[in-house]
Amino acid sequence: MVYANRTSVRPARSCFTLGPVDFEVVSDELYAAKREDFTVLRDERAKQARPDRALVDRLAVLRKPTVSAWLVNQVSRNNPEEIDQLAELGDALRLAHQRLAGQDLRDLSRRRHELIEMLSKRAQWLARKAGYAFSDTTGRQIADTFEAAVSDEQALEAVRAARLSATLTPGSPEQWLTAAILPAKPVPRKETKAPPKAPPKPRPRQEPGRERLKAVLDQESIAREQKEREEEERRKAAREQARREAEAAAKAQDEAEQALAGLERRVAEAADDIAEFRARLAEATEAERALRAEVVDARKAVTAAKRAAKAAAKRATDTE
Repeated sequence: MVYANRTSVRPARSCFTLGPVDFEVVSDELYAAKREDFTVLRDERAKQARPDRALVDRLAVLRKPTVSAWLVNQVSRNNPEEIDQLAELGDALRLAHQRLAGQDLRDLSRRRHELIEMLSKRAQWLARKAGYAFSDTTGRQIADTFEAAVSDEQALEAVRAARLSATLTPGSPEQWLTAAILPAKPVPRKETKAPPKAPPKPRPRQEPGRERLKAVLDQESIAREQKEREEEERRKAAREQARREAEAAAKAQDEAEQALAGLERRVAEAADDIAEFRARLAEATEAERALRAEVVDARKAVTAAKRAAKAAAKRATDTE
């Protein structure tokens, strides 16, 4: 994960002239500018900052973004509301995992897939507008970066800052569970304190029957406590089993969703290729029709020329 730290998102600045050099302003300017202009603009800003050696060194470590990172930065700058929705989805998913709310998890996972797909399509549109190729690898890197923003708050802030020089990698599905799903702590039972006892008075010696009754009651109390402990152990084991099953289900669901997203991206790219091939075919067909019309005209011209030549030869023979 490679990105420059920042505290707030500032509007993009694309001008190539600047007064006193400010690191935050220049960083925004560099990562908002065209990718092809990054190195030249960074070097120019470093020259302006030369009196401040520390600032020059900070600017020098800023790296030109990859195509995927540049596209994520531009999508983030142009669509801050959708990035906020990624943050809300992350919070909601963590809460749903904590509550083991299966239906909520399914609904939120579907919403996460739809939102990331929408942001990826916007990145694809920007790539076409900027003249960049949008390969399967580029699409996966962009989708993974937005996925990381949902699952990790630090990644979210990096995406929101829009200063990525490289794309991010999402964490494993267990990341949700280790942070959110924990067995509920048993609520301690309130012990009722007996009222203060008066100083013991000498009692007459108990009869044997009463002593036997006290022993039976003590045994029953011990048995009840043992039964309560066993019940608590069974509940604890059931909670642990439910947690493991939820982990396995969430992992399987995430893997299935990632596979589905990859297939859907490939289908969309195939559809784009087909549309492009059809457009080329239409152009070639039209060109063929025009050429055929020219061939017909050329044949007519040849036939007319032959007739004219034959008539001229006949006239020449007749005049001899």
